[in-house]
Amino acid sequence: MPWVNLDDQFPKHPKVAGLSDSEFRLHVSGICYCSQYLTDGLVPIEVVPLLMARYQRPLRNLADRGLWIPHGDVYEIHDYLQWNRSREQIEYERNRKSKAGRKGAEARWHQS
Repeated sequence: MPWVNLDDQFPKHPKVAGLSDSEFRLHVSGICYCSQYLTDGLVPIEVVPLLMARYQRPLRNLADRGLWIPHGDVYEIHDYLQWNRSREQIEYERNRKSKAGRKGAEARWHQS
């Protein structure tokens, strides 16, 4: 399971400090969605209503502030990959750990 990285100063950052409660919630929910589904910071438009019921105004304000950048049918969360691992990095780490686990199991259970 991937984790989301948020700096402990995140709520005080100038781009975030002025957000309303609903904007902050949508922003953090979007970051969590991207981490859970390994989207590299992209949130499809059809997913936004699943993140928060009354999303229209918060979404518009996040876009106006440049925190969510519209690209056709997806929104890109600004600087997501600067603070969080990419899909490629997470899958590489999972694969590496899986191989190590198999190797350890073979060594333990298939010794001559």
